Amino acid sequence: MACQSNHERTAQVKLKVNGEEIELNEFVESLIAESVIGMVKSLRGVGKIDAIELSIAKKPIEYGSMNKKNF
Repeated sequence: MACQSNHERTAQVKLKVNGEEIELNEFVESLIAESVIGMVKSLRGVGKIDAIELSIAKKPIEYGSMNKKNF
């Protein structure tokens, strides 16, 4: 039995990792979009959202720190 989505696409998401674009299925695209939009909407001073630009870069590992978790 195939699961079909009843959701309309509300946003377009582009994901690049190390400069290479990653293809997203509809579920993952919607998950990322709705999660980020929800977080940004909750920030004080944010009005109407037309577009969001988000960039994430790994921090270098700080040796000597108790928390050495990596992506």
